[in-house]
Amino acid sequence: MGLTLRIVLTAMPVYSHLVPLLLPVGRQLRDAGHDVRVATSEDMVGAVKRAGLRPLVLPGLLTMRDLAGAPAGHGLTTEFEEVAKRCGTATTGVTAAMFSRSFIGVLGRNFGERLLENGEAPDLIVREGTEFGGYFAAEKWGIPSAVLDIGPMAPHGDPVVTAEINAGRAHFGLDAIDDPWQPMRTFRAGVVPEVFYPEHARIESAHHYRVPADDEQQLDPEIAALPDRPLVLASLGSNAPMMLGERPQLLDTIIEALGKLPVTGVVALGASRDPREWTGQRAENVHLTSFVQQQTLLPAVDAFLTHCGFNSTRESLYAGVPIVGLPMFAEQPANAERITELGAGLALNVEDASGPALHEAVLRVLEEPAFRSAARGMQRRTMALPPLSRIVADLEQLV
Repeated sequence: MGLTLRIVLTAMPVYSHLVPLLLPVGRQLRDAGHDVRVATSEDMVGAVKRAGLRPLVLPGLLTMRDLAGAPAGHGLTTEFEEVAKRCGTATTGVTAAMFSRSFIGVLGRNFGERLLENGEAPDLIVREGTEFGGYFAAEKWGIPSAVLDIGPMAPHGDPVVTAEINAGRAHFGLDAIDDPWQPMRTFRAGVVPEVFYPEHARIESAHHYRVPADDEQQLDPEIAALPDRPLVLASLGSNAPMMLGERPQLLDTIIEALGKLPVTGVVALGASRDPREWTGQRAENVHLTSFVQQQTLLPAVDAFLTHCGFNSTRESLYAGVPIVGLPMFAEQPANAERITELGAGLALNVEDASGPALHEAVLRVLEEPAFRSAARGMQRRTMALPPLSRIVADLEQLV
């Protein structure tokens, strides 16, 4: 590669959208000699710098937390307020209208305005798939943009989404489009095998890559020393535990269900919860921890209880581990549904996740070989994907 490209990466300024996938791509591009900046908020500057990348701070960026905290103040309907109230006690998926109005209409325009105000156009924008400000800015500047897809089950093809994109295009003085996949036609990078995508969401411009594991982490010695029985990991990600309240009933139910099974359970309570101060359920065969080295442990796990966020879903498929899904919000219900369609696990709505129901679901996933076989099949397909390092040469071809 002889030409140094000026590349801006964009993502919603929250950990799960920025750190697991976008920053590794940024490092690949940096190591290839390109001038890489990560457009983000002041809150995420530390994460960007720890990845060895340069932040481009955009003051005034909004997040979904801002919208959930005051939906009316951002012109959103009461539907958002109702969803926010039910988080943690019921499964509340995102509708096409909610996705489009929030991620495209409010957050996308906000991000796009801040990015355009920053000044000179780069040669290329690489954005995560729910961040539309980078798309609007690239279209306004007349430069190519590429998508790193962190939400394969998002409702991109819905007419409501296309209408909101066109409203945003009009806001930025751009002509309307009639192709719902136009924002990612130029280049879409998936990080799961194509079979994970429903047929209607498979497009010709798609590339697929295998993401390397994070920097190697040493497994907690206490977990390594646990009894040798079927191992079940339960982790609800980085956002969900905070939404469950001080005494989360769902975690109690998980611990109770695992306590009645012939397994060794590991339950991550959330980074803010000290297991020594946990006043909820306990069981002799269930190890409680604040945080678990998930990618390190998953290859040794027999079943994974997860909220089905995309990062956790991807990591379980990479490890060939069947899932018991407990989706809560956003795209999690769609991810859980896709896992069940592929035969790689089961799913329960949060409101249906009683102790007996959860006990039965975990037992089925452990005892019926078809779940493990389907998960292993997805793992094999993942192994056949080119490494993420290949994305550099592919992106260079866009400019």
